[in-house]
Amino acid sequence: MLEPVINQIIMWLSMIILIAFSAFFSSSETAFSSVNRIRIKKLAADGNKHAKRVLKLNDEYTRVLTGVLIGNNIVNIAASTISTLLFTMYFGAMGAGISTVVLTIVILIFGEVIPKTIARDKAELVCMKSSGVICFFTIIFTPVIFVFDKIKNLIDKTDENDKKPTMTEQELKFVIDEIEYQGILEDHEGELVRSALDLDETTAEKAMTPRVDLVSIEVDSDIEDVRDIFLNEKYSRLPVYKKDIDNVIGILSEKDFLRAYLSGDKFTISDLVKKAPLVPPQMNISDLMVKFQKGKPHMAIVVDQYGGVEGIITLEDVLEQLVGNIYDEKDSKQSDIKKIDESSWWVNPDIGVDEMYEAIDLNDYDADDESNTVGGWVLKNLEKVPDKDDKFLVDGLEVTVSEMDDKRIVGIIVKKMDKEKNFNA
Repeated sequence: MLEPVINQIIMWLSMIILIAFSAFFSSSETAFSSVNRIRIKKLAADGNKHAKRVLKLNDEYTRVLTGVLIGNNIVNIAASTISTLLFTMYFGAMGAGISTVVLTIVILIFGEVIPKTIARDKAELVCMKSSGVICFFTIIFTPVIFVFDKIKNLIDKTDENDKKPTMTEQELKFVIDEIEYQGILEDHEGELVRSALDLDETTAEKAMTPRVDLVSIEVDSDIEDVRDIFLNEKYSRLPVYKKDIDNVIGILSEKDFLRAYLSGDKFTISDLVKKAPLVPPQMNISDLMVKFQKGKPHMAIVVDQYGGVEGIITLEDVLEQLVGNIYDEKDSKQSDIKKIDESSWWVNPDIGVDEMYEAIDLNDYDADDESNTVGGWVLKNLEKVPDKDDKFLVDGLEVTVSEMDDKRIVGIIVKKMDKEKNFNA
């Protein structure tokens, strides 16, 4: 008499164990698919043995996933079989249908939804707790996993040219935005990381001092004149040319010049000139930084395809693209954007268009990507060399050329207008 009862108890216990295994496999699947690999690497580096095992399993994610899915299907099928037998004993022919309904609800709630929800929120903890058991099942299911691996490799061969990186630069920027939003990074830290990522998209042309603003000296210049230029202009280095500015032969350091000047010995400018690298305007800032790191002269001459000088770029210019404006004791700290009233600003035409838009709180508008500076942006919109007081309307801004130096724009006035207002220049 007791044997049927004992059999039923064993079957019910088996059902509970199988549903528990279903929950285990489901939670492991979700945990390994959503685990933060960087966090696990940090724990592994700190000596956590479970984290090291998780990293190893994560490197073989396809094998792990295959093993987990095989195990999950086996326990679900076994649970379905036992459930059908039990419910048939109690309800006869109707038992199979009742078993299907009841077991579906139980597995859905206790074998899928709840364990996967917990695993998603505590992925690292679940991975580390389950890693030993997952290793065991991966070994047990090795023959079946081997077959699936062969099938996968066969499919991969037809698609081997379509392999993509696990994370793109744009996706990394979204990650930075998210962790900054969560308060893990300070605003200035997030901005610094984004600037570093954008270095390879910034060219020397954007960061250089243009030819029209260059302070340079001729190699045969009088020594006293050169001294006065260093004292008045307060530059630490000057480009040196021979006969024509397009024939730059190198750079002269203020330190070298003053040392020679104060020594009282006779010398010429050519004795102190150091060779400066020549770079194209399209050269990436990141590549230029490497060039500066390898060489001592922290200044490069930007030349076009015909060898003409377009400007100069210094190590300070490169660093400012990363950390913003750098002022030393020789610089007069002057704002590039000055607020005139609640809706108007004076703007230095040498700054970037995006910098101006951000400063006047017009981030919703798209700045012109083709214009490196505000001055270039003004020229493009006016389609001519401007005169003083020339103006135009763009993106709800009235832009007026306020200062000119011959044909060069020195200052502009930007005023916010009503978006509905029309203006004809």
